[in-house]
Amino acid sequence: MSFEDYADGEQLPPEEFNLDVVSATTPLSVELARVMGRLDPDGQMAQAGPSLGAVQRAWNEIAGAQLAEITRSVYVRKDEVVVVLSSPLWAQELNFLAAQYCEKLNAALETDALKGLKFRVS
Repeated sequence: MSFEDYADGEQLPPEEFNLDVVSATTPLSVELARVMGRLDPDGQMAQAGPSLGAVQRAWNEIAGAQLAEITRSVYVRKDEVVVVLSSPLWAQELNFLAAQYCEKLNAALETDALKGLKFRVS
């Protein structure tokens, strides 16, 4: 079976991916999924959560100026958001509010993909 057989958007079974061959007719989403490992064992596209940029923008809006000022970074690990702060005191206090902030992020992003939020110090 060739890549051209899947030009209509169907996904290739994982065993048929060839890292050395890329066709102009292969949908970009299939190639990206293959490269990023976003295919589940059945060869189906894994459900992707919100993008990192969207999560970072939503955090800055939800956190407000004071928290955004002490936030060093925000990243997503699987279905959990990790907010790195400069203050251990803030991190400890905010961990008590993590579930509420997670709900606010999910609402702002119009998703339910985020299951948790953790505050860390760096």
